[in-house]
Amino acid sequence: MPLELITDKKELIYKTVLDHMHEGVILIDTSTRVVYVNESYYQILGIRNKKIIGKYLDEIQPGTNVSKVTRSGKPLINVEFTFSQTGVRVVANILPVFNEDNSLFGAISVFRDVTEVRNLIQEIEHLKGYTEYLKERLETNSDSAFSSMVGEHPSIIQVKEKIKKVASTDTTVLVTGESGTGKEVVANTIHEASNRRNRPLIKVNCAAIPESLLESEFFGYADGAFTGSKRGGKLGKFELANKGTIFLDEVGDMNPSLQAKLLRVLQEKKIERVGGESSIDVDVRVIAATNVNLYDKVKKKEFREDLFYRLFVFPIELPPLRKRKTDILALALKFLEELSLKYNKQLSFNADVTRLLISYEWPGNVRELKNVVEHAVVMSDKSGRITLANLPTYFKDSPRGEHDGIDHLHLYKNFAQIEKSAIKEALIVTKYNRSEAMKLLCMSRNKFYKKLKEYQID
Repeated sequence: MPLELITDKKELIYKTVLDHMHEGVILIDTSTRVVYVNESYYQILGIRNKKIIGKYLDEIQPGTNVSKVTRSGKPLINVEFTFSQTGVRVVANILPVFNEDNSLFGAISVFRDVTEVRNLIQEIEHLKGYTEYLKERLETNSDSAFSSMVGEHPSIIQVKEKIKKVASTDTTVLVTGESGTGKEVVANTIHEASNRRNRPLIKVNCAAIPESLLESEFFGYADGAFTGSKRGGKLGKFELANKGTIFLDEVGDMNPSLQAKLLRVLQEKKIERVGGESSIDVDVRVIAATNVNLYDKVKKKEFREDLFYRLFVFPIELPPLRKRKTDILALALKFLEELSLKYNKQLSFNADVTRLLISYEWPGNVRELKNVVEHAVVMSDKSGRITLANLPTYFKDSPRGEHDGIDHLHLYKNFAQIEKSAIKEALIVTKYNRSEAMKLLCMSRNKFYKKLKEYQID
């Protein structure tokens, strides 16, 4: 085969490969005349007039670094620049091209639209957030949205009814209550019962993020926003929660400057990244929670009044555990079943432990109850019974109901309600295996079936 044909065939192969590349390619000689551009070059820059071969680079692409390489003969890697005519920003590798005698022929620039790269990074961030949400959702292993809300006390029944009414809407919810009462459980339940259940639930503890990072955590940052920032920028919590729900825990501790930005999000459904130049639309359902009296903070000028009313659309107040003592045993049994499974044990409470659980004041509420049960499960022996010896020392030594005598009178009058709730919860956690429920409750078969009939439990 003649040498000229071989050369022509090679050029055809090279041109075919270059024309099918996703990146833009431009080749210039040492005089900066354009020798070749591929199809992607035109597409990325939006150029319709393709008659640019033979033109000088400055005529079509002023202010770039390509001509520098034709002078120095040294490559430039990962160079970012903006095409002045179109505003398109790219990242490029610019390499010198040499003749067979090692003299400099010119330079070739291979570049990609940074916007596309940023979109890919954002999509990855979205997928990361959604993956974490799905992982957390699988770990909860709940059969229904309300399965984690245990109790039949009138106050908790009222909470469940309010959740059922608000879940199907996009209304902003403010959950209040003492620490440990289950505000996050309420947020989970609302989300799982909503039309957004298949979208992310992003949780943010407003009190746990350093003040210097608050804004970038909430709203993200643009590319090059500050030294050390990730290339392509970073999505904030609101963008990660787009089409889903964001849970703002401890919202009463939010920085005043951030309160103003949150107000704008609630009003306009838009966010602006740190260092960004444009607004981004977000479709997010907001659930906020606090253990402080926000209205008192408003009066003290510690919390914005306009933000307070934006959040206070649908308030849900959670009762402390000491005000719903008839639910204590049912909650304790739920935790006992979960933790026994976790630690591969089969356990039940003895009578002394049951009495102690019911009479204790629970200043740490449901969270403290779960911690006490976990401590007892870990400390239990092979007997299969949790005894007083397995409980934390502080718990055994704490005074019993010194500040709530009237409540205890009602407690004893309502023992039947406690027993009924405990039996129902035992059936739920054992998936209605009556033999397992009897073991969990330490009840004889005769007594168990007698109670089922007495309390009309199916």
